[in-house]
Amino acid sequence: MATLDSLNLLSEAAYGCEHLATVFRNQETAGQFKSDYRKHYETLAPYTKPETVAVQASGLRTVATLKPKYHCLSCSETCLNTERKAHTKKTGHAFYMESRNRFLFCETCVDFIYDPGLDKLRDPAAKAENWSKSPHPLKRMFLSVEDIEEIKPLKYHLDGKGKWVDESGSEHYVKTNASKNPCSRRGARGVWNMGQTCYQSVILQALLHDQTLNSYFLAGGHDVHTCTRSFCMACAAAEVFMDFNSGEKTDAVSAATLLYHGWDASRDMAGYRQQDAHEYFQFLVNSLHSCTPGHSESHDTKCECFFHQTFYGELRSSVICHKCGKTTHTYDPMADLSLDVQLQNKKRKLGRSTAVSSTATLTGCLDSYTAIEDLHADAAYHCEKCGNTPQRASKRLQIHKLPGILCMQLKRYEHTSSSSEKVEGHIDFPLTLNMLPYTVKKDRERVDTTNYIYDLSTVIVHQGTMDTGHYYAYTRLSGDKWVLLDDNKVTVASVADVLGQHAYLLFYSIRSVAREGA
Repeated sequence: MATLDSLNLLSEAAYGCEHLATVFRNQETAGQFKSDYRKHYETLAPYTKPETVAVQASGLRTVATLKPKYHCLSCSETCLNTERKAHTKKTGHAFYMESRNRFLFCETCVDFIYDPGLDKLRDPAAKAENWSKSPHPLKRMFLSVEDIEEIKPLKYHLDGKGKWVDESGSEHYVKTNASKNPCSRRGARGVWNMGQTCYQSVILQALLHDQTLNSYFLAGGHDVHTCTRSFCMACAAAEVFMDFNSGEKTDAVSAATLLYHGWDASRDMAGYRQQDAHEYFQFLVNSLHSCTPGHSESHDTKCECFFHQTFYGELRSSVICHKCGKTTHTYDPMADLSLDVQLQNKKRKLGRSTAVSSTATLTGCLDSYTAIEDLHADAAYHCEKCGNTPQRASKRLQIHKLPGILCMQLKRYEHTSSSSEKVEGHIDFPLTLNMLPYTVKKDRERVDTTNYIYDLSTVIVHQGTMDTGHYYAYTRLSGDKWVLLDDNKVTVASVADVLGQHAYLLFYSIRSVAREGA
């Protein structure tokens, strides 16, 4: 941390940190440092995809080669995050360039630093690409809840001569607002991509930031010391939660053990290939449920395990005979709701929609999901009251029981006999959602609406086509503080950023803990 004297002599924000300022005050060391910085920046290609490695059949705990490397700017020694401190102690070399994003790291500060002077040394074309694709380094990685505020990004433009020029006032903003507070130990952390595993990263981020799940795992809800189950998914998940909440670590979390156990549990999930985040969520929830002592696999037996109460709700399907009016109810467990985002558009084309807005909405999708619909002739209903004869009938789905964490999939993949395609477009979704209209309403009983209020906690986005693409997530930290989580990278986001996304999965958390059944 800078001393009072050094702060009086020089603003450390202008030089990234006081240790870099010391280097730059000496003309000889400053020139050599800038030369080494430029050389490493040009040598290290921009990180585009994760490395892949052969995974052993047993004993997997971490995959070190999938983590970024830190290149010493003084001697070109390459270190992992855990080796950097020893190298600095041995050689006195304090500055490193991180291999994935080419950010500057000061081991004396134990933090990433940003220097406007060094930033101008980068190739203009490369700078244009970096600034258009990735957030500002000051806002990236390991941000604390306390320090996340509205930080204006620096704005640059290319002049007529191809020179990269910062706009008026932006550099001054950085100098006066940059902070070297090592706040990463109290903040959000990314999850390492281990070879097309972004589908796992986004689901984990949705769960890692949920207070109920944190309380369960950190309080020993699943006892990893007494568990005798082989390749236990709950034990692997507990390891991730404990690592994520470790105050001694600042880099991204490794979920290699959880990934490997998932491969062992499901052949469909095994291997370094792209998976669907929604399918992984269902697989993970079912696996955690199965690993819980005392859980029930039978739908006829009420399960009281933690994961069942947290993730599983219950749907009621009602069939009404048009002839006699008899209504038959069936009940099925649900771990999420899959909503047809195109149904409203189809109704508009048929003239059956009363919606004013041309933009599809989440509430509109829920209305369609729980609306009464006629059964087709080829699925005629055989009514017992009418002598088990086929009759015209209607069907309606409603939620009988709501879960603590409600996941909703906005179905963006359409499959026909001839083709499959991804449905693009924005669907409006709210920060707060009242689920009461979509549940089985109680007769002759006052309903406390506060037990049906949900708050948006995570938005998962898929960018790309059906066959290829990338997942990233927006997650709420505290209050209205949001971050963009893109594998190991963490970036401040605004509420407007979140609500403007083309969401694929939406996670809502119940506001009232003491909720009642629907």
